[in-house]
Amino acid sequence: MNFRPALLAVVAGALSACTTATIPSNPLEARWNGKSAGAFFAAYGPPVSDQASSGGATLYSWRGGFSGGRPCTVELKVGKDYTITSIRAVSDRVNPKGGPTHCEKTLDAG
Repeated sequence: MNFRPALLAVVAGALSACTTATIPSNPLEARWNGKSAGAFFAAYGPPVSDQASSGGATLYSWRGGFSGGRPCTVELKVGKDYTITSIRAVSDRVNPKGGPTHCEKTLDAG
């Protein structure tokens, strides 16, 4: 009798480990998560730096979209398969009239 609940707990634990879903927390993530880093860099230029991260991922720093002497700077986390798993603005400007930020407009996310 005690074997069945234990087996169900193991199976449920194994299945829950396989179903990770990332919910985009900003327009940049909504636009770029799951896309190829190659497509990003082909469209906007190469990264300015990179460093190894946990689990075989790589963190890239990208800078561009200069406007008024100030750039948009983002950090991209890219998996082993060269797919963007997260992107966040490091240096950005809020639109004083509301609407998309400078990085969101620059990176086609606004």
